Amino acid sequence: MDKREKLLQTALELFVSQGFNDTPTSKIAKEAGIATGTLFYFFPTKDDLIISLYLKLKGLAAESINVALAEVKSTKEAIRTYYEESLKWSLRSPNEFLFLAQFSNSPYLKKINNDEISAQIAPVLQLFRLAIREQQIADTDVNLLYILISNQVFGVNQYLSSNKFTRKEQHKIMEDTFSMFWKMIER
Repeated sequence: MDKREKLLQTALELFVSQGFNDTPTSKIAKEAGIATGTLFYFFPTKDDLIISLYLKLKGLAAESINVALAEVKSTKEAIRTYYEESLKWSLRSPNEFLFLAQFSNSPYLKKINNDEISAQIAPVLQLFRLAIREQQIADTDVNLLYILISNQVFGVNQYLSSNKFTRKEQHKIMEDTFSMFWKMIER
């Protein structure tokens, strides 16, 4: 692992366990075993470090989800796959998911370029637009639909993470909660 990656990994662990405000860059550098000056070489400010970590993790999550989406044909199945793969990724990558949730509910989100955010969520918004055109779901703002599915993923992740379920039980809960989501938005 190179120094930049070591800093990102250490920052992830500390931000999740201590929060953004209670994690000084000096502690990140010390825990990573890297000089503070080197941290600032890669990330000129703490904000740059936090935003870089966010963009990296969003990219990893999207990459994982997009692999599964490549195999899907129907619009409803694509939305189901997005939902279930988001949950599977969140369970495989709990710290990463917690960081993304923490970031999304912080002032740092406003520091992300609107074009960057639009590019990140464009594939999901396109799925919702297609489902609306196909008259499968209610004709409503796709941004609202994105918020609804994202919050459902977060809530179901919390439920699955705080209980001991077998993989089979987890899968059933994912199926059931997607059905609930679909009933809420279907036409």
